[in-house]
Amino acid sequence: MKKSKVVLTSIVSGVVLVAALAVVAVMTIGNTATTASGNTARFETGVSSDNAILPVLTRGKVNNIQKTSYEPDRIDLKWDASEGVDGYFVYICDKDASDDYAKAAKVTEPAVSLKELKSGTQYWIKITSFTESDGEVHESSETIKKTATQAAEVTGLHPEHSSDEVEIAWNVSDDASGYRLYRAVEDGDYKLVADIDDPAKTSYQDKDVKEGTLYTYKVCANRTLYNNINYPSEGEVLRLVCGMAAPTQLIASCDAARVNLSWNRSDHATGYNIYFAKEGEKLEYIDATESNYFITDRLDVDQTYTFRVEPYYVVSKGVEARGTYSTCSITVEQNSGPVSVSGDGTYIEISISQQHLWYYEKGQLVLDTDVVTGNNDGECNTPTGRYSISSRATNTVLTGPGYSSPVSYWMGFNGGIGIHDATWRSSFGGDIYNGNGSHGCVNTPYDKVQELYERTDYGTPVIVY
Repeated sequence: MKKSKVVLTSIVSGVVLVAALAVVAVMTIGNTATTASGNTARFETGVSSDNAILPVLTRGKVNNIQKTSYEPDRIDLKWDASEGVDGYFVYICDKDASDDYAKAAKVTEPAVSLKELKSGTQYWIKITSFTESDGEVHESSETIKKTATQAAEVTGLHPEHSSDEVEIAWNVSDDASGYRLYRAVEDGDYKLVADIDDPAKTSYQDKDVKEGTLYTYKVCANRTLYNNINYPSEGEVLRLVCGMAAPTQLIASCDAARVNLSWNRSDHATGYNIYFAKEGEKLEYIDATESNYFITDRLDVDQTYTFRVEPYYVVSKGVEARGTYSTCSITVEQNSGPVSVSGDGTYIEISISQQHLWYYEKGQLVLDTDVVTGNNDGECNTPTGRYSISSRATNTVLTGPGYSSPVSYWMGFNGGIGIHDATWRSSFGGDIYNGNGSHGCVNTPYDKVQELYERTDYGTPVIVY
């Protein structure tokens, strides 16, 4: 009996030894274990009366992560709340740059806003829940959300061509894999008209257009990831009226350090936006005019300026459609010759303050003369502006209230206002127009107006300032 008792004790001692070894093994491993999938799972630890560490799997793995923002520099996420947790850790990885994660946030609610991110960039975001116990923090296994910021807006969107077809263009977007183009006709809804998958292709030609019709284009830079998921920008908008093209025959000239701009009217335009810049600087807006003529304030003498004239069409209050534009440059002097950047540079220029007329052919001065313009009394002043010769006659009689004047050459440019000879005058120029001016016409010496008549024709531009 005594021998049997010893054996039993040995067996019991062996069981105790094995159990003790098991506890030591758990203590040696610590509070982590490797799952079948190869991930490291963390355990909560509890302490027995013998101070042994007891493993308990953490609850609260994050589920159902959703992106709720559509911004180029921010990602907002939300997910289902996990029960029994104290909060969540959020880690972020710029997958376009590396595979490394960095802790981005610690939150107590199941939502986060990650800001100051790069546009059009692939981000992987890892979220874990955590609990705090006895001063220690324990995380659940992670859940990864693969997403991206929206592409940045395109820049430099502008019209290239607007006549029987419309062409628009924009700058290359560095973070885009392509562009999506939408078009609305008049007040209609946007419809997708092009899906460009080449980021270097930055123009679109629309031939399905009708002159005089308003078209609104929206261009979205886009990045495609994760099996054709699109991350487009909100879109830049450009409104165009088909056929509202750049002004032709844009001419610039100087008078007393002011620049006089004139141009042919554009079809469908309500008015024109005027921009200018000193040499080497960016263009800035000066003013708008509904006329086809504009005079600047005094500018810096000996400084070269660039001007842009851009037609616009008023769609509604505060909303304009733009057209293509013309530009020209001129060096400002007290009095300088003209610069023409479109058309053939043929036109008549008349300065009221200088009482002088110049005629240019293809940008070259071929005739100039002193003249007498309308009497400077507020009633007969010659109207300023941009016109063109609309009537021509020889050996005709000009009639009006209180006068009847036979002339040999007549070139009308503004209804009853025109250029003609005035053989009853013995002198021209100076300050004759201050008290002894015409009824509004431009009185010109006979030999000069004869040559002018022979060189010009219907449609020749006339600029009066």
